[in-house]
Amino acid sequence: MATDARRKEVYWARYADSRTRLTEPAVDRPADIAGQVAGLPAVGAGALLYPDTFPRAHEPEHVSAAALARLAAERLAAGEELPEPRPLYLRRPDAQVPKNYKVVTPK
Repeated sequence: MATDARRKEVYWARYADSRTRLTEPAVDRPADIAGQVAGLPAVGAGALLYPDTFPRAHEPEHVSAAALARLAAERLAAGEELPEPRPLYLRRPDAQVPKNYKVVTPK
């Protein structure tokens, strides 16, 4: 699975099947992970965007909300407790506080 992360990078992880993740999610340049994904089937906008890295890329381009809901329903029906949603930051923020900024206060 590879999603377009912009900046010539992809968010990606390897899966054994639709329910079993093999690697932690990461963000990398496609050329840097080519050896790890060579010859493997891939889905997602990032895989389709970089066919040299993901030659076996195919649809779907985006994860289906319905598919995610089905997976959640299966887990709930099996008595599993789902974790609370939380953000997953894979890269540091670009925003920086200016070094010599002026504080303007009304007089």
